[in-house]
Amino acid sequence: MRRINGLFDGFTSFQNLLVAYKKAHKGTRRTEESSAFFFNLEKELLQIQKELLKLTYQPRAYRYFKIHDPKERIISVAPFRDRVVHHALVNVLEPIYERCFIHDSYATRKGKGAHMAVATAQRYLGKDRWFFKTDVDKYFDSIRHDVLMGLIERKIKDARLLDITARIIGNGGENGTGLPIGNLTSQFFANVYLNGFDHFVKEELKVRRYVRYMDDFVLFSTEKTDLKCLRNQVENYLRDRLALRLKENATFINSAANGLTFLGRRIFPDTIRIARPNLRRMTRRMENTEVRFKEGLISEERFLQGMNSYWAALQYGGNLKLRRGLGF
Repeated sequence: MRRINGLFDGFTSFQNLLVAYKKAHKGTRRTEESSAFFFNLEKELLQIQKELLKLTYQPRAYRYFKIHDPKERIISVAPFRDRVVHHALVNVLEPIYERCFIHDSYATRKGKGAHMAVATAQRYLGKDRWFFKTDVDKYFDSIRHDVLMGLIERKIKDARLLDITARIIGNGGENGTGLPIGNLTSQFFANVYLNGFDHFVKEELKVRRYVRYMDDFVLFSTEKTDLKCLRNQVENYLRDRLALRLKENATFINSAANGLTFLGRRIFPDTIRIARPNLRRMTRRMENTEVRFKEGLISEERFLQGMNSYWAALQYGGNLKLRRGLGF
C-alpha cells in the first residue's frame, strides 16, 4: 500500500482553514465564542495557522453534556477554534479515504446516509433469505488510540500531519481509549477504524451483500449455516485486531420474512416501517415541540423546522398513511 505524503502544506493553508471555518460556523449555533471568532476572523485563523506550522497547537478541553436518545449518552463539544482544525484535517484526509472506503459503508459520507443504507438493506433482503445483524458494544468508548493511529499510519506518511492527528485523537477518551461523541473527527475516524473490517468481510469472507452504518452492520446470505460460521469469524476479527466486541442483545441471525430492525426501521422485502420504539419517541418529541411553541419557548421558524423533519421521517418508507393518521 502506497503511503501518502506532502499533505501538511494543504492542511495548514489559509484557504483550507477559511473553508474549515465556514463549515464549522455552518454547523454550530451562534454563540459568544463563535461570534468573537468571526469578529477577529483573520487574526484567529492566522494564529491557528502559526500554531500548526510550529507544531505548538494543542487541542483545548471539551465541554460535556448528557442527552437521552433513548439511552443516556455523553456528548463532547470542542472549543470553536478546535472545530475549525477538525474540519481542516478532515478536508485533506477525507478525499484520500473515500477512495478506499467500500461502497456499502453509509455513515457520515457524502451521497450516502441512513435512508440509503435502509433502502440497500431492503434490496438485499429481497435477494437473500437470511441475515446476521449486530452492532459493536460501546463502540466510540472502545476505540484504541494506538490501534487507530497504526491504521492511519498505514495510509498517511506525512509526519507533521500525523503529529497533529495524534494530538486530536489523544485529547479524548481515557487511558488511550475512546473517541468523544459529537466530534466531526470522531465520526470520520470511527469509519477509518472499521474500514479494514469492511474489506475483510467483502474480500476475505467473500460476503456479497453487506451494509454498515457506523457500528451497526448486517450480513446477508441464502444459507443460515453460512451466517453462523461468519459470525465466529467476525467476532474473532473485531476482538483480535480492533479490541472490539459485539453487543450480545443486539446480535442475532434471522430470516428476511421476520423482518430486519435496522437504523430505527422495521424492514421487510416489500415494505419499510418505523420501529415502534422510535415511533413512540418521535411522537413524544412532536408533542413536546408543539407544547414548547404554544408556550412561546421556541420561534415559529424552529417549530416548523422541527416538525418538517419529523414529517419527512414519517413519510419515508411508506409511512404516509401513518403520518395522515397522526393529523399531519
